[in-house]
Amino acid sequence: KQMIAYNPNSDAFLLANAGDYFPTDLQFLAFEQGVHSRHAAVFPSWGDGVGKQGVTLGAIKADPWSPDFASVWSYGTEDGGPDKLYFARISKDAAFLQQPAEVFQNMTGTEIGGNLAPLAEGRWLIAYTHAETDVITDYMKVIFDTWQVPREVRIGGSRLAIVNSEGELLGDPVDISALGAPFPVEINHLVQRPDGFGWIFIDGPGSDFVKIARLKCTRR
Repeated sequence: KQMIAYNPNSDAFLLANAGDYFPTDLQFLAFEQGVHSRHAAVFPSWGDGVGKQGVTLGAIKADPWSPDFASVWSYGTEDGGPDKLYFARISKDAAFLQQPAEVFQNMTGTEIGGNLAPLAEGRWLIAYTHAETDVITDYMKVIFDTWQVPREVRIGGSRLAIVNSEGELLGDPVDISALGAPFPVEINHLVQRPDGFGWIFIDGPGSDFVKIARLKCTRR
């Protein structure tokens, strides 16, 4: 799986690659002023060489208050453990600023389809889909457009959470499924807006319409 972001503060791109048909570890590589970084931050993963792999798609976003980046992704162990969401900050030189942190390590269930956005300096908003049981049982599915996630998870699993710059959870996750605007699992389109955040979604396979959801944030 591949992720990429650009930070104007450092004029640098950060690319993450976990392979696809020949999956491997998740590697973060930097491109600054047209120069490829010689070293990469590496998150150990697994793959069987024919498509199955432990890392599913996440996202990278630029830190607007620094030259660096932050990223989230999901990882499931090769022995069939549930997919858990990880967070890390990465420098413009493709080095981990701290070791990747499992965000919900004290909670049961699985977290997939993650994205993030800067909320305030030192705080990040994470959008993801939660399920009580592991819903990606065949890792070959993650190289296709649909992961065959059950409909009840798609419409009822959307969550928001806030973490600090170390990936530590601040408060409890918020269930936003009641809004009727679920996060797309395979490609989560969370973006920052002038007055909050937004994402696009469809009502389900075969839908003729794309809808836009907006979430306004107020300071408390």
